[in-house]
Amino acid sequence: MRRQYLEEARILSLNVPGFTESGNWYKGNLHSHTVNSDGHLTPAESVKLFREHGYHFLCFSEHDRYTDYRDEFDCEDFIILPGLEASAVLYESEGSKLRPKVHHIHGILGTKEMQKQATKEPYKHMEIHPVDKYYGDWDGAKAAQKLADEMTSRGMIATYNHPIWSRVREEEFIHTKGIWALEIYNYGTVNESATGYDETYWDVMLREGKQIFAFASDDNHNDGIVEDACGGYIVVKAEELSREAIVKNMLAGNYYSSSGPEIYDWGIRDGKAYVSSSPVYRIDFIAGNCINDGTSIVCRSVDETVESGEYVLKGHEKYVRVKCTDRYGKTAWSNPIFLDRENA
Repeated sequence: MRRQYLEEARILSLNVPGFTESGNWYKGNLHSHTVNSDGHLTPAESVKLFREHGYHFLCFSEHDRYTDYRDEFDCEDFIILPGLEASAVLYESEGSKLRPKVHHIHGILGTKEMQKQATKEPYKHMEIHPVDKYYGDWDGAKAAQKLADEMTSRGMIATYNHPIWSRVREEEFIHTKGIWALEIYNYGTVNESATGYDETYWDVMLREGKQIFAFASDDNHNDGIVEDACGGYIVVKAEELSREAIVKNMLAGNYYSSSGPEIYDWGIRDGKAYVSSSPVYRIDFIAGNCINDGTSIVCRSVDETVESGEYVLKGHEKYVRVKCTDRYGKTAWSNPIFLDRENA
């Protein structure tokens, strides 16, 4: 019992900033397709589109094809993050084109140190990653781990993309090792089939003690069927706009994800979680792992707004994160601050 009280006292006296004090904000999209896979814009057209919308970096995550356009598009105010979206596909049966389930895992080129520690040669520009194909049934967890291991062995950051759209169940991906972040908002699949919100899976993973970040993205194909560009992104705080600085701060969780609102500052001060944001309709502090942990600040009408909020920690929380949502449903998400000393 004394240990419990000591732990609660530690949490209630915490001061943890959600972002670094210094640095500049850089907006980017980690999930993007061009004519090099199933997109409809050329890489140059895509770069032009995102630069016109205030983006500073972009990852071309082509399906099972690694691309590296740094030499062609990097400039003073815009950079490319090389990568690919690797696939494992479960087909209904041999010869069938129906796909009951898929795994899509990003490999985004990691830091110089990650590349140095890689056990396999890095992918080369336009190199194909063979699709892992399964028929009738699969061991979903094993298939996901195989993909993640392939990405990290090449010096890449691994993400898990759009699990709702992929029709996978929790046990098929939540225990995958080596995953840096879960895609919790996918603008393209939100508009395609309302399958782009994956926040619940994120909290399942966090509640089980997995320290994982999240990101919002577009998954843009620009085919004109639905709006799928410039609607989901991350905003990274870094000292400079360089691939190394952006990736290091991504890995550190020094960013927020958004489909519209801005988070200016957040963290824990004197045992209280706090946030300041652009004007929004509601602010939610999500915490784990006991019933009634967390709190929400909700305006009384859609004509009102709120720009700050607090949550007084109870002392037993394992993590806390914040989301800020405007009256149109557009949301900004922080990454969690982890409070469990054993898993910190």
